[in-house]
Amino acid sequence: MDPWAREVLGASPILVVEGARQVGKSTLVRVLADGPDVFTTMDDDLTRAFARDDPVGFLRSAGERRLVVDEIQRCPELILPLKAEVDRDRRAGRFILTGSANVLRLPNAEDSLAGRAMTIRLHPFAQAELSRRPSDWVTSVLAGANPSAVASERVDIVERVVKGGYPAVQGLSPKLRVAWLRDYANRLVERDAADIAPAQVPALRHLLAMMSAAPMAELVFERLAQELGLARATVQRHLEILEALFLVERLPSWSRNLTKRQVQRRKAFLTDSALAVALSGMSAEHLNSPRGSDHFGPLLENFVVSELLRQQGWSATDFTLSHYRDRHGAEVDLIVETPHGVLAVEVKASTTARPVHFKHLIALRDRLGGEFLGGVVLTTGSGQRAGDRLAAMSVASLWEPLG
Repeated sequence: MDPWAREVLGASPILVVEGARQVGKSTLVRVLADGPDVFTTMDDDLTRAFARDDPVGFLRSAGERRLVVDEIQRCPELILPLKAEVDRDRRAGRFILTGSANVLRLPNAEDSLAGRAMTIRLHPFAQAELSRRPSDWVTSVLAGANPSAVASERVDIVERVVKGGYPAVQGLSPKLRVAWLRDYANRLVERDAADIAPAQVPALRHLLAMMSAAPMAELVFERLAQELGLARATVQRHLEILEALFLVERLPSWSRNLTKRQVQRRKAFLTDSALAVALSGMSAEHLNSPRGSDHFGPLLENFVVSELLRQQGWSATDFTLSHYRDRHGAEVDLIVETPHGVLAVEVKASTTARPVHFKHLIALRDRLGGEFLGGVVLTTGSGQRAGDRLAAMSVASLWEPLG
C-alpha cells in the first residue's frame, strides 16, 4: 500500500486515506511523511473550531508544506473550501485527509472532490499480512496453481476467523479480544455515527447485531423493518450509516445484465469476521463443536469475502466480487469477475469437498462456456483437482504459498 500511496501523492493534490478506526491509517500517514509535514486532527476541539471558523486560513496554515488532516469526517465543512483551495493551487501531494467514515457520505460535504482527490481504502489486516507471506490468491489460481499445495486444520481456520484482522486484538486473550471488539462497535455506534447522520442508537445497535447474527444473508428490508419496528426507508438509512463507518458492506448479485445487478438482492456482511463473532456471542470452542457447525459456515464465508476484498488492494489481477443466484434457486457464494472471465467460488466449512458441492459450479461452467475460468470449492481441509476447470482448495490457500 505504501508504494501505491506515494504514487498517488505524486499525481493528485489530495490523498484520502479512509477506513475504520484502528486499521492503521495514522501509521500509513506517518510512513508517508515527507519532511516537515503539518499534522492536524479534527478530534481536537480547538483545531476543529479553527477549521470551521477560518477554513481558508486553516488550509493555508502549512504554507509550502503538506497538510495532514486526520479524521476529516468530524469537519465536513472543510470539503468545499478544500475544493476551492486546490483549484487555486493544484500542486500534487498538498493534502492528506484521513477518515474513519466514508467522506462521500458526510453531511454538509457539498462536493465529492472528483478530479482533485484520490482515495485509498484501508482494511483490517489480511491473513497474508499477519502471516507475512505475500499472497495473490486470484492471480495464483488463474495461473494454474496446484490446489493440493496447501492443507489446513479446521481448528486453525476457526482461530483465524475469531481473531480477524484488527491489529489491536491479535495478541489479546479471547476474553479481552471480545471485550475490545464489543466496546469498539459500541463507541462507533454511540459516538461516531453522529458525524454521519442523525440516527436512533438503539436501532443502529440492533441492526448491527442482526447483521452479525446472520452474516452473508440476503438483504430483505421488509423483514428487517418488521423486526426493528421501523419504516423501510429508515432501516436503509441506518444500514448506510453502518456502511459509512466501515462496519458493514454489501456484496452485489452477479448477472451478465448490468441493469439486473442493480435490482437483485445484495448480501450484507461485517467487514471483519472477528467483529461478527464477538457481537453474536460465538467462541472458538463453540465453532469447533458439532453444535457450532451451522454457525461456522456463514462466518467462514464472511471471512473469505473479507480476505479477498483486502487482497484487491495489491492483486495483479483486476477483479470485482459478487454472489450469484438464478431464478431456479441455484447459488454460488462468490463470483470473482476479471476482464477475461469469471472465477466461481463455493465456501464450505467441511474438511473435504463432496461431489454435491460442485453442482452449481458445473451448471455455471456449462452455461458460461469459455467465459468460465475456473470453479473452486474452499474447505477447511486439503485440496485436489476435481474435473474440467474445477478444484477443491484449502481456505488456507488464501495466505499460504501455492507453490
